Amino acid sequence: MKKVMKVIDFLLDGLKRILVRFKNAKFGLLFIINIFSIPDFITDRTVNIISKFKVIFSLGTAILYMVSGIDFIPEMITGVFGFIDDILVVVWSLGIVNEELAKYKKSIKENIDPNIIEGVNFHIKDDKE
Repeated sequence: MKKVMKVIDFLLDGLKRILVRFKNAKFGLLFIINIFSIPDFITDRTVNIISKFKVIFSLGTAILYMVSGIDFIPEMITGVFGFIDDILVVVWSLGIVNEELAKYKKSIKENIDPNIIEGVNFHIKDDKE
């Protein structure tokens, strides 16, 4: 029984972390508006390649998980409760996309190029000196 309680505590802690993460990311109706900026995000050359990979990977993972017949909680056995894991994967994916799009919009407002390192002092030395 203690092992079952540990597993349930672990799952609830994970769910709590996910929900707090979405609350901090202002996940909700604003995300629907942000979806339309995904093509701009992907095609923008100033966006870090890792951020683009995170967005594409999370969306691809969510789509593949929804389409595939492999589930953590199979619908054939548990019925409606089998969709819980599908919903969690989709929410996880949308949360990552929302965070990356929020960073992108913030960098556009601040007009910061993420490929430029600021605060670095350098000196060019001429060979003739």
